Amino acid sequence: MGTTNTRNWNILNWNIRGINDSGKHKAVRAKIEESACYIFCLQETKREHFEHSYIKKFAPKRFDKFAFSPSQGASGGILVGWNSSIFSGQVLEINNFAVTILFTARHNNKPWKLSSVYGPCDGEERQMFVDWLNELQIEEEEENWMIMGDFNFYRSLANRNRAGGNINDIFIFNEVISNVGLQEIPLKGRKYIWSNMQDDPLLEQLD
Repeated sequence: MGTTNTRNWNILNWNIRGINDSGKHKAVRAKIEESACYIFCLQETKREHFEHSYIKKFAPKRFDKFAFSPSQGASGGILVGWNSSIFSGQVLEINNFAVTILFTARHNNKPWKLSSVYGPCDGEERQMFVDWLNELQIEEEEENWMIMGDFNFYRSLANRNRAGGNINDIFIFNEVISNVGLQEIPLKGRKYIWSNMQDDPLLEQLD
């Protein structure tokens, strides 16, 4: 939830693991309505292109603006939708792992940035994602910037329900957070957000 002056708004952030199944459209619409959000950020859409006619299948009509990063085959993909009567939005950057938009609140003309991210799990793209995060330039006192999504990193071994994990990844992620000067938004309501969906599941709190 963000705030400017005395007004609040909700942002829905969700890794949906694919939006191509028509059976999922009703569930996505219901979650958007339940959240009472003015902006939604969906990761892992697994879709290469979006148009208004398709977005109408799962998004209420008040969401009249959108930006997306296409999936790479059946992997990844990001979609951000917003209500232009509440925020004007200017797309600043789209790459394989992030969509960054400059929003301006209509009621007071205050600008702020939002980056919706989906971090690659491995390979060269993962390193490019880390480099991109490290190179962000945020003016601490002058700029409001929210970076949210699925980073595919966790900050501590305590974010898993099993022993093990990648210490190097933890070090890399915490170093990025320190370098850029980010503040973590606490997770509420549950301890873990990801499961491998096995009978004896691995559970993780992926940031």
